[in-house]
Amino acid sequence: MSDYKETPVQFGPDGSLIGIITTPAEGALAPVACLMLNMGANHRIGPRRINVKLAREMAGRGISCIRMDLAGLGDSGPASGSEHFLTQAVLDLQAAMNLIQTMLGVRRFIVIGLCSGATNGLSLAVADSRVVGLLMFDGYAFPGRRAQLERQFRRALAAPTNPAVIGKTARWLQRKFSAKAAAAAAPHIFEPDPPEVTAAVFRRSMTQVAERNVAVLLFYTGTMHVTDRKRDQLGPFANEAFTQRFEYRFIGEIDHSLTSMESQRIFMEVVCDWALRVVQGAGVASSPHAAPAPRAGGQFASSRPAVALQRDPVI
Repeated sequence: MSDYKETPVQFGPDGSLIGIITTPAEGALAPVACLMLNMGANHRIGPRRINVKLAREMAGRGISCIRMDLAGLGDSGPASGSEHFLTQAVLDLQAAMNLIQTMLGVRRFIVIGLCSGATNGLSLAVADSRVVGLLMFDGYAFPGRRAQLERQFRRALAAPTNPAVIGKTARWLQRKFSAKAAAAAAPHIFEPDPPEVTAAVFRRSMTQVAERNVAVLLFYTGTMHVTDRKRDQLGPFANEAFTQRFEYRFIGEIDHSLTSMESQRIFMEVVCDWALRVVQGAGVASSPHAAPAPRAGGQFASSRPAVALQRDPVI
């Protein structure tokens, strides 16, 4: 018998958002639920179906999850609330929280943001006080000059035999010297902000999140020969007061796309252990609207309404 139940949902102001809610098969729910969103423009299942696997693992530990497609991605319809993708992402995620609150009675949330999902998750954490935990996986990074030079050196050594490096170099050369490829890439919707703007947003947003005591895990991988000493990925922010309040993990043995089964195992172990600590911390919050704390033995007092959730094979 499975440890989870899954229910497809259609929600949002115009019903155009699509997601899958995963809940424990039996027992009470944790007082915090988890939001899983798209990594870049990929489907809600995540790379190597990691969101599916993680949601089911979380449910086995009592934590409910919704993995969803933001507007314009995967199975969800086009954006209707805002032309700015970050603003729209926040609206979509708030709609998912409202749905979970109505269906399950859970009022506090963890956001799991992979890659670009980290940006969307941070925007939500700033905008909505219901977010009590934020995991940013290979999200914002500000490696210093030494770290960049070391990475370039390692990549150069690997280039003759590493298919990933060869492919990336070939694509760069094609864009560089092909007018047609350059023109095709010109209207890219996710054109990044200048580095100084990104750094300013990161500082401002993380300071606000720290002031609200949101639990944050900054999780980085060793993809493409990245190395790390003393929080290299945070660069000038490594010793800031606000970053000292957050957890930081660098695991060089796993990669950005979680290609190997061992990478996936490590990822899920780290994320689930962190999420359980966030749930336990949030469970003793003093808010008059706080959900009950976890009981001894890992069981949680439930505040959910009686909702029939049917198992669904859709992934």
